Amino acid sequence: MMADRWNIPLILQRMLEVLLVISPVIIITLPFVFTYFDPEFVNTYISSDAQNKWVALAFIEITSVSCWFILLFLQKLLKTVNISSPFVYKNVLYLKYISYICAFVAFVLIVKTFVDFSVMTPVVAILGLLSSLFCQTLAAVFDKAIRLKDENDLTI
Repeated sequence: MMADRWNIPLILQRMLEVLLVISPVIIITLPFVFTYFDPEFVNTYISSDAQNKWVALAFIEITSVSCWFILLFLQKLLKTVNISSPFVYKNVLYLKYISYICAFVAFVLIVKTFVDFSVMTPVVAILGLLSSLFCQTLAAVFDKAIRLKDENDLTI
């Protein structure tokens, strides 16, 4: 079967490794590139009410760095999946960390909604909140699976 030839978690891990290298370059160079943006361009494409384009950039940078940490924890999670079993306590911790970061990003975007409104900001904030809750649920499922596996290992 074709699924036997493709190691999807390994492919995804490699993609995340590339993103972990590329994204800091973008995060660091964005303020320098942003200086050349016309305020009209910022108001049209980035923020609908940017009195100061640097406010919009600050929110972009905060969420970008947060998303980089999400990528880091996802890469670590996939590394454990590729090396051993996905049902280890490290993965529960990684999912909880990702959940906390998603909640932080949602909070930052809710603040951005009031400080520098754009139409997509509340939508992405809701997605961040839902992602946080989903990761907490997935962490609970993994924790339960680990407990059941440990009980099963103790059974004669």
